[in-house]
Amino acid sequence: MRIPYPVARALASIAEEHAAAIKVPMAIAVADAEGGLIFFGRMDGALPASTEIAVSKAFTAAALRMPTHEVGKLAQPGELLYGIEQTHQGRIVLFGGGFPLKPKGKVAGAVGISGGTVEQDIQVAQSVVEALEEMDIWSRSIGSDFGIESSFEIPPFQFLRRQLSIEFEKVGYSAPGRTIQILTGAILLYLFREQST
Repeated sequence: MRIPYPVARALASIAEEHAAAIKVPMAIAVADAEGGLIFFGRMDGALPASTEIAVSKAFTAAALRMPTHEVGKLAQPGELLYGIEQTHQGRIVLFGGGFPLKPKGKVAGAVGISGGTVEQDIQVAQSVVEALEEMDIWSRSIGSDFGIESSFEIPPFQFLRRQLSIEFEKVGYSAPGRTIQILTGAILLYLFREQST
């Protein structure tokens, strides 16, 4: 599985909502399985340094296939990865906020979050990891059961999210924003998976 751009946007949107809920403006980076940037956003008021840090956290988590805080533990003097931060032109980050995205156990990409304390960055990044896992589970239930055709052009993220909100309103259900984000991402994952087979 790979993370398509619209799904990366959905994941970043979930991170942004989480960061807003804890009142910490953050930089959010979503990378592919090799650490190449797919999506980046920096909330108003985020520290300028957080831009490069978030991108580097996503790169580190993807390239090394582990959370950045675990890389930090293994990079201490006498440990297996001591000195690794000197490689890759200094792009390796040793503190928390970067996680590989591994639906079904295989790295499909990574997320990097920067702007808060290390604990806040980890918390927001973990919300993205959990969201992708939920999207992947839902995407496997979508299709003929829900009457979604995979042959049409994949709609833009914002359009699909708005349409889901409208459909919920029609049946009198006010879905929480996170639910809409998860279902939007799940539909996009399903459509991309179907088109790539």
